[in-house]
Amino acid sequence: ALFNPRTVAVLGVTQTPGTVPYDIFLNILSSGFTGVLYPVAPGKRSISAVPAYRYVTDIRDEIDLAVIVFPAVVCDKALEQCGQKGVKGAVIISAGFREIGSEGARREQRIQDICRHHGISLVGPNCLGVINTDARVSLNASFARKMPAAGRIAFLSQSGALCTAVLDYARGKSIGFSKFVSFGNKAGITEIELLDYLHKDPATDVILLYLE
Repeated sequence: ALFNPRTVAVLGVTQTPGTVPYDIFLNILSSGFTGVLYPVAPGKRSISAVPAYRYVTDIRDEIDLAVIVFPAVVCDKALEQCGQKGVKGAVIISAGFREIGSEGARREQRIQDICRHHGISLVGPNCLGVINTDARVSLNASFARKMPAAGRIAFLSQSGALCTAVLDYARGKSIGFSKFVSFGNKAGITEIELLDYLHKDPATDVILLYLE
């Protein structure tokens, strides 16, 4: 659901270019994603000419992956609706969780509980996102400025800032990636599970990790 989704919903999209919610939606839309993309934007009729939905539960199609960019205070409500919808993979880009102190830690515990209850595989929160360069998927579910070239290296990082620096460096050196993951606070999927997955990934020959 995280790396090979056929349907993706971006929850919390705005119409303001240059903001993270808008840029993530536009990145998926413009990266050649081979599946179907749905914006969830309460109060909006459309985003970049794509019909928008008020809630993820309003979408008739099954959703494999939800990318959540709502403010942290409502991420639990959005994630709960994803669970009701039967979504199996989620990426929470939003910050405002354990990294800000006790109040954020309580929010993070809430989303962990929701994921366990509904069986959702979660990347994040507080992360850059997930990229799969495989031409059969072509998913840039991140706010990295450009889709990296395809290659045989998988890169995992806790630091989103380092991810952007590595992507810029790799572009200048013509280095490609198979998968690229910023996993942030690790409230769900950890580097151990990602390492196990990528070890078995036929598109990956080398795995690089940045851990704190």
